Amino acid sequence: MEVKKVDNKKYLIVFFSAGILEMGSTFYISVVSDKNYLGMLFFAFIGPFLGLPFVGYMVDSKTWKERLKLALCSGFGYLIGSLITIIFFEILK
Repeated sequence: MEVKKVDNKKYLIVFFSAGILEMGSTFYISVVSDKNYLGMLFFAFIGPFLGLPFVGYMVDSKTWKERLKLALCSGFGYLIGSLITIIFFEILK
């Protein structure tokens, strides 16, 4: 009987990717509200690439337990990304 090795790196990748995606989308909203057209074009271009690192893991998950773990990592990543963005905007005030 062969024991399947669990790759826990994917949960870290999902966590960090979600945080980066949240920061990018928040900055996109900021440049839209400032009517910064060059910034809008920049974030419109890089937006799809920000989610690439974790899209494959989300699609490849086979069990509901794994999907739940990935959703939790994603949720905490978005949360930390939001907190980092809030702190960044507060520093810029």
